[in-house]
Amino acid sequence: MARITPNMLDAAFNDLIGRIYDAAIEPAIWHEAIESVRQRFEFEIAMLGVIKLPEGTAAVQVACNVKPPFAETIFEYTPDIPELWGGPAGMARLPFEEPILHSRVPSYRKHPGNRFYEEWCRPQSLVDEVVIWFGADRGMVANLGLGIHRERGVVAEEEFDQLRLLAPHLCRAVKISRVLDFAVDTTSTFRAAFDAIGSGALLVDRDLKIVHANRAAEEMLRLGDPIRSTVGQLELVREVLPGQLASAVAAASNESDLGRRGIGIPARRRDDTSVAMHVMPLERRSNRAGIELGAVAAVFVADAAQQSYTGANAVTLLYGLTPAEIGGRKARIGKPT
Repeated sequence: MARITPNMLDAAFNDLIGRIYDAAIEPAIWHEAIESVRQRFEFEIAMLGVIKLPEGTAAVQVACNVKPPFAETIFEYTPDIPELWGGPAGMARLPFEEPILHSRVPSYRKHPGNRFYEEWCRPQSLVDEVVIWFGADRGMVANLGLGIHRERGVVAEEEFDQLRLLAPHLCRAVKISRVLDFAVDTTSTFRAAFDAIGSGALLVDRDLKIVHANRAAEEMLRLGDPIRSTVGQLELVREVLPGQLASAVAAASNESDLGRRGIGIPARRRDDTSVAMHVMPLERRSNRAGIELGAVAAVFVADAAQQSYTGANAVTLLYGLTPAEIGGRKARIGKPT
């Protein structure tokens, strides 16, 4: 079967990508975005978890179509989930940003006898799951789980191809939410959080002309490190792979074509420490975000010199939370009110 490319997708898929980016600037609609993913691919349930580290608290916790009391009891089974994947070591081998069908992994374990399966999955007629990991580092661990009902039938390879195209957009939205320090909520605007965060952030037009810079970015521009302004145009002083930033911003006006471009573009400061640039498309959401006309993308300067967690540690962090941390997460599950 031929692989699906972005220009082969329908308008509804492109709208779905747009909802994901809308959620990055308005977290109250994360539920709407993930529910749209669930409905498009006809999964029974969908659960997005973004855990902020080192606190272990849920920055984003969304559960779609999970009925009470299952939504209320999910965290009681966190110690039992890794067993179904062959333990932390088995989960550690799962690739990031790749939709993984649970029953296909080499470390797959039979369900009977596992508390999570017997008491949580089986009563909901869930027989399999697709999981997408978005990575883990010192600041965050995140994944998306898509539960499969026994009557759904197999997930077609074409659907896996579409999920592969969707994964980097979800990853970018999650990472940018982290850079924003999850400061955008129902009582503060994206623009307010954009200006308040300690990381450098800029709004640029399609030619990389700087439309607006927050205070941290203005200081970076003043020092010329790691970014500078040349006749009003944004430049990376020590871009590791020249042209990546310009390519990502140029692609931002067509969100479905953006793919992985603009996620973690590597660069260096004068002292040789690493930074990563994240590019988020804005042209379709400028009005709702209170962003200046002409801005097609937001560029975030993130600290890349962070200790990365191993896959096993990430599993422990995501599924080995203390009761107090679990209690703190429960309030964030389900549709925002």
